Parts: sequence; structure tokens; C-alpha cells
Amino acid sequence: MFDQLTENLQNIFKSLRSQSKITEENIDIAIREIKRALIDADVSLKAIKTFTNKVREKAIGQEVLKGVSPSEFFIKIISDELTNLLGGTDTPMERLNINATPSVILMLGLQGAGKTTTCAKLANFLKKKGKNPLLVPLDLKRPAAVEQLNILGNQIGIAVYQMPGDIGAYGHTPLLAQNAIDHAKKNNHDVVILDSAGRLQIDTEMMAELLLIDRTVEPDEKLLVIDSMLGQEAANIGAAFNTQIGITGIILTKLDGDARGGAALSVVEETGKRVKFAGVGEKIDDLQEFYPERMASRILGMGDVLTLVEQAQEKIKEDEAKEIEKQLLGDFNFESFLSAQNMMSKMGDFSNIFNMMGMGGMLGNMGVNIDKNTQEKLLSEGEVKMKKFKSLIQSMSKEEKMKPSLLNLSRKRRIARGAGLKEKDADQLVSEFSKMKKMMGMFSGQGKGMMNPGNVMPNNMQRSQIKPQSSLLKGFKPKKNKEN
Repeated sequence: MFDQLTENLQNIFKSLRSQSKITEENIDIAIREIKRALIDADVSLKAIKTFTNKVREKAIGQEVLKGVSPSEFFIKIISDELTNLLGGTDTPMERLNINATPSVILMLGLQGAGKTTTCAKLANFLKKKGKNPLLVPLDLKRPAAVEQLNILGNQIGIAVYQMPGDIGAYGHTPLLAQNAIDHAKKNNHDVVILDSAGRLQIDTEMMAELLLIDRTVEPDEKLLVIDSMLGQEAANIGAAFNTQIGITGIILTKLDGDARGGAALSVVEETGKRVKFAGVGEKIDDLQEFYPERMASRILGMGDVLTLVEQAQEKIKEDEAKEIEKQLLGDFNFESFLSAQNMMSKMGDFSNIFNMMGMGGMLGNMGVNIDKNTQEKLLSEGEVKMKKFKSLIQSMSKEEKMKPSLLNLSRKRRIARGAGLKEKDADQLVSEFSKMKKMMGMFSGQGKGMMNPGNVMPNNMQRSQIKPQSSLLKGFKPKKNKEN
């Protein structure tokens, strides 16, 4: 999402690294470049003005701390103000107001933003937190939307309210919503998610219907779903809904796309409301809690290790991690090599892990600058190589997987042919395996717990940093994964 903006900002920081001190002149030059970068990212002019004014105000006249380089000093200011622009950290993160039984969440948004899918994603998120949600289709003018919600609900095992036969005409949605809430009370549903009607653009008819629903059911949350691909237009949409309906929060979708990122940086400034969730993919689990400070870190190319750790905790079961750790620190073989690779693949592709670890920013700080195309090429080659390794291991016999020393020249040739690859690919696998086995030997004395997802973080980050941010829901604690 923010690749181009990240690259532009890193180039600005690179030029600052050559400066021996921060002056008003080089601050003004850097701010002009930042303005251009934000305009290119399709950020609203209002947000740009607010951001750059605050950066300049903070930077000029401040004394750089001893031992801190000018570039580090300036990056810290940029990071703080980006965090503020995205919602800030000076007050506790707003949580979903779902204390009532049932609590009602009204989902708002234009067609194409992914509102219906997001309803299902949010219901799935709440289900994992111990809630029993009910999905309610209110987009009666679009039968396909009703059908879509039914399909999604069935896929994730969440109830979808079935409207009575005598209610279905457009204009009855407030009554339908109230009936669904009454149904939820009788059937022990503690959260009701209303999927309201969308339009290709904002119009008076849609707003009138939404106002009627709002006044009839008095929802606890009114969440606006916005397509992040819209750029600064998202700010205008957010302002319109907030003025007429009074939203309580925002969900940004398609943050995994190729858009320039202007929506995320504009909509909070325009509405004064926080982004509570972000859609980061098409899968039903691809909904993340939104943390401004983490997003600012991503934009600056510093990665987001805490979210990466949480993804690991979510996707990798504790007993699975312990078993792989046992294999890796014991008799390391091709079977354990493949298990480790399969576990890593659950974290996403190489590019995702590279960016979440902030490797681009780290290399830049070390003076190693790799352009985006070269970086993507290297990561792509790494992905291809690991796929080849997987095919080669799957082509081995059980005995060969368990005893790598058996792989002589003839066996390697047979394995390569069986995988549809060349002998040199098998040689490369053996070479990489030998390096990894040597590394595992170094860890064997101190590696206990190394595969615990909670330990996959830099030494200066403690587990306590995750706990306060582990949920937007008051009183909820993440549960351990259970076998189905």
C-alpha cells in the first residue's frame, strides 16, 4: 500500500544523513520534499498542511540530543506526527462499544468498498473473542448482497437473520432491523451486525434510510467502511457520512492493494474519528486491529514486528511450534526443514515478512540502499527457490528425508527428475540444508522456546508490549488455538 511513499520518505531521510546538523534551511528543504511525497500519495491538502506545520514547529528550535544524529532526530518527529495524523496514542485506543446485550453495530459505506465482506470479517473476529454475533442483511435492493451475506455466514458458522416473508419491500429496513434485534435477544446473540444498503455515490435516498435505521435501533457503533484505494476522496466520503449520520469509527479496506495510501492519512484528519480496523486481504481472517503507531512505523519502512508476532500467535498453534522446535533442535533433517518452511509460509510471502520486519529501513540505516525493483526481484527469487526445495523434498523417500547423508549423486539425480527440476537444484538444496543444520547446531544449547511465536521479536521488545494492544474489546483475552 505505502511502498512509493515509503521509498520517497527514505530518500529524504538519506539526504539528511549527510547533514552534520539540523538547520532551518535543511528542515524547510526536507518538508518541501515531504509535501511532494504526500501529494503523490494522494493525501488531502488539509491533512498535508496540518502534518507539515506540526513537523516544522517541532523541528525548528529544538536541540538535538547528544548521540542522536540529525536524521534520527527528524525521523522521530516524522514518526510522532504520522502517528498523530493516523489517530494518535495520547489517549487510550477507542474500543468497540459492545457492552449492551445485544450490542448493535451499523455498517455504512458505498458499493464496492467491501462492506458486506467486512461485516462477515468483523463477525468472525468477534466470534474468536467469544461473542455470538448475528449478521443482518439490510441491502434489500440488491438480492445479491443478501445472498452473499448468507454464503459468508455459512462459511464461517455465523447465523444470518432470515427476513419474514411479509417484510422485504424497500423502505421497511428500520422495521426489519428492529425485528432482527428482537430475534437476537430471544436467541442469545450478543452482537447484531447490520449490513446497510450501499450506493455507487452518496444520495439523499440512502442517507434518509440510514437516518431512519439510526433513529429506530440507536446502534452502539456506526462503522464506516471505506475503500483505501480512493485516496483523498475517502476523506470527502468520511466527512459526508459523519456530518449526516455521526459515525463512531472507520474500517479501511484493501490496505494490501497498490493504492498510494492517501485514504489512511486523510480520513482521520477530516472526520476526527479513529480507524478501528483494516482489511488486508480477501480471506475472512484478513481483518486487523488498526494501531496508528504501527502503521506509522510501516510507512517509514521500520516494519511492524508486533503485528507480525500477533499473526504468528494467531496462525501457528502452540503445540505445532513446539513440535517443530523439537525437530529443529534435535536430529535436524529434510522432514524438519520442510516443516519449518511450511510454518513460515503461514506468515505470508517473503515480501510481507521482509516489510513487517522493517528490513528495508534497516538496510537504509546501514547505508545499503536497494531499489524497490531489485528488492522485489530478490524476494521473488527466494520464493521460487523455496518452492523448488519443497518439491525436491517431497520427491524423496521417507528414508532420504530422515537421513540426509544418504543423498549421493545418483539419488540427487533421481530426486531432481522426480521433482521436474535440474540436478543443480538438488545440489543447492543440500548446500542450503547444510548451512541451516550448522546454524541449528549453534542454537541447540540456547534455543529452547525459539519457535514460540511470542518470542519472534527483537530483544528490546517485551511481550508486555503486545498485551495492552492485543484486543479492541474490553475484558477479552486471546484464546489458545484449539483443534477442530
